Amino acid sequence: MKKLFFSLSLSACCAAASSTASAAPMDAFLSANQSNTPGEGQVEASYDLLNSTVDVFKARDKDTNFAGTNVGDYHGAHVRAGVAITPRLWVDGALWERRISYRNDVAKINTWQVAAQYKLVEGSGYLPSMALRLGAWGNYADALTKTSSTSVAGVTLNSVTVADPKDVQYQLDLINTWLILAHTELSMFVSAGGSRVSVGKISGTATENGCHYNVDFGSTAVVGALSQQCNANTVIDRFSAPNSAYGINVQKETQYNAVYFQAGLTGKWSMDDWQVRAGYQYQALNRNHIDDIIQSRGGIATKSNQILMGEIMYKIVKNAAIFVRGEYMSHQFTGEIPFAYNTLTAQRFNQRYGILSTGLVVNF
Repeated sequence: MKKLFFSLSLSACCAAASSTASAAPMDAFLSANQSNTPGEGQVEASYDLLNSTVDVFKARDKDTNFAGTNVGDYHGAHVRAGVAITPRLWVDGALWERRISYRNDVAKINTWQVAAQYKLVEGSGYLPSMALRLGAWGNYADALTKTSSTSVAGVTLNSVTVADPKDVQYQLDLINTWLILAHTELSMFVSAGGSRVSVGKISGTATENGCHYNVDFGSTAVVGALSQQCNANTVIDRFSAPNSAYGINVQKETQYNAVYFQAGLTGKWSMDDWQVRAGYQYQALNRNHIDDIIQSRGGIATKSNQILMGEIMYKIVKNAAIFVRGEYMSHQFTGEIPFAYNTLTAQRFNQRYGILSTGLVVNF
């Protein structure tokens, strides 16, 4: 029974994270050209959405487990702001609020980002503008909880909670931007970064032979205790076993360090009141031990992601414009929400995902 408690609980706690879903958000639109007038800046506010109506890639329709359900529905909002400090130095920051549905549960994830970008070279003729950008960003949640039950061999896991999951990334970008035509620019960038994923307490509740248990997962052992009086013929009041007894470790397999590299292209065209942007980004990741564990068990690790972004913007007044933006990910939130990826959720990351955003940009 102990082994079933262990494996079931690990599966459910990781499912709670992956159903929520290391390139920084919106990297596909990186450009070396920001405002060069000190004090000038920009504020963007947006509503972000994915549901069956706007799921143009029909990813869930191809999944026999989740087709026709709300699993993967996304709604949220974000705000971004940036300002020129000097003619060459630009700083910006952003906050995202993400809500992702999983049957009766909603994962509430917050994302933050700060960065400073310094223009090394002002472009002229065939010489591109060149900028160096240093940023930090991350994701966090108070807790991720899965309340739907899971039954295997008569053992029912009623709920699992992962407390304080979070990740933090540091990233360095080198950006080159060419003015191709009077109204068109092309940007190329390369980036490198490091990531740290951590979680707090992992616990759950389970039922066996009509008895209810609280289960805690530590760094060295899994411990279960009877949560209330039970009248079954055979009652186990408490159990404890080292993680090594099962060849699996919850804490180790949900926490890790990683490095990543990426490159991309961005095109921007603007004329009169219209602006169109399109960007492509490729990212490769190397995690310190998670992917080795996945592969040793016959699984397939997701080590890369491709992101496409497109945007149409229209100026409604002198200093304000509205926009519609779409984002496509070849392997859902791989890299963008690192704490959602671990040994049990890796199989769910071989799926496409997309988000539609609409909002307002104000220049000052």
